[in-house]
Amino acid sequence: MKRILKGKLVFLLLGALFLFGCTSEKKHTSETGDSQKYTCPMHPQIIKDAPGSCPVCGMDLVPVHDGGGHSQAEDSLSALVKPTNAHVLSTVKTVRPEPGSRTADISLKGVINYNTNNWNSVSARVSGRIERLYIRYNYEMVSKGQKIMEIYSPDLVNAQQELLFLKNNAEPVLLEAAKRKLRFLGASEGQISQVLRTGKVDYTIPVYSSYSGYVAEPQLNTGQAGAPAGADGGNQISSGTGSSMGTMGSSASSANIPSVPEISSGQALQLREGQYVSAGQKLFNLINVNQVWAEFYARPEQLQEFKRGTMVDVTALDIPAQRSRVAVSLIQPYYNEGSNYSLVRAVVPNSRKDWKIGQLITVSRQSSVNGNWLPRTAVIQLGTRYVAFIKRGQAFVPVYIKVNKISGDWVDIGDSLDAGQEAAANAWFLVDSESFIKAERL
Repeated sequence: MKRILKGKLVFLLLGALFLFGCTSEKKHTSETGDSQKYTCPMHPQIIKDAPGSCPVCGMDLVPVHDGGGHSQAEDSLSALVKPTNAHVLSTVKTVRPEPGSRTADISLKGVINYNTNNWNSVSARVSGRIERLYIRYNYEMVSKGQKIMEIYSPDLVNAQQELLFLKNNAEPVLLEAAKRKLRFLGASEGQISQVLRTGKVDYTIPVYSSYSGYVAEPQLNTGQAGAPAGADGGNQISSGTGSSMGTMGSSASSANIPSVPEISSGQALQLREGQYVSAGQKLFNLINVNQVWAEFYARPEQLQEFKRGTMVDVTALDIPAQRSRVAVSLIQPYYNEGSNYSLVRAVVPNSRKDWKIGQLITVSRQSSVNGNWLPRTAVIQLGTRYVAFIKRGQAFVPVYIKVNKISGDWVDIGDSLDAGQEAAANAWFLVDSESFIKAERL
């Protein structure tokens, strides 16, 4: 009896163990089959129940465990232990360099300046004393033919007396010579005729302006500007995000804008009534602003876009609707403190006086540029050098590239990469804020 009971117990234990093993196997199959989990290689904290893409970076999700129950991170450990500044593993989108042409909007900052070709000087024709002065301030408007002063000159008095003496003594040949002498001293035909008609000597002779313009005394600074503080050449790409790269050759620094002569509209003239002047002495300048200069600095590599005769658009910074399309008239090279730069100038019509001296402007033009192009987001600036991540196998390796031009959202890299090489479309995705990139040279 005991033997029978012992056999039944053994049979029951074997049955229980068999049932428990089947249940465990079914449970394991359910966990590894129907409840498979997926995660992002770059963001392991994200776990999904179904395959798809990462909501953060857009990468394809991978299974958390393979068929043997091991983590993929354990299988790829040999790749992840490589130096972080040499290889970056990812499956981000790649691009190839695209040869062709791009339309570039070239924009530089400048200023409206005086056209010194329209500066006329008023000088004393004779020595004498200023009896009356009819202009008082710098930047006062003077019209052609306007009386500007009355002057007493012993030379003019003597010349008039000589003219009357020759007239009274009927010396026609010498009389004409006396008239020419008065003309050389600045007397007009009307003044000479009046002396001959009245027979009286004018001890003060009025002086009339031969030009129209604004008064400016010669001792004021009218020199050209020095070297711009930022004229160090090279294209600029922001070291922030790819979307903040600068446009082709743009420069917004006020230090890169030519200076303007300072003429205060309220400053009184140093010329005074009762002051003696000598023959040939410059009294003041008359500035005509019917034409002005649009001036801006350009780096050597930008000069090919601003050759003489090239049409450019001049737009006022404060009034975008105020613009003129004019041609480049002068390129003046400079070299200062190790920097090469050029002052580029265009003549702007200003008969309506819309353009003001010292007004800040933007000078721009469109240009079709040929090159080998990558998206701006595929290029990172490291100081004065540029880096792109090229794909080698399943890894991206940073390499130095050359940036020739920047046109909109595209960067011309020349022959830095082969046509078949793939580069990461978004290089900033492969770099965090604390990374140190050790790039290779191709």
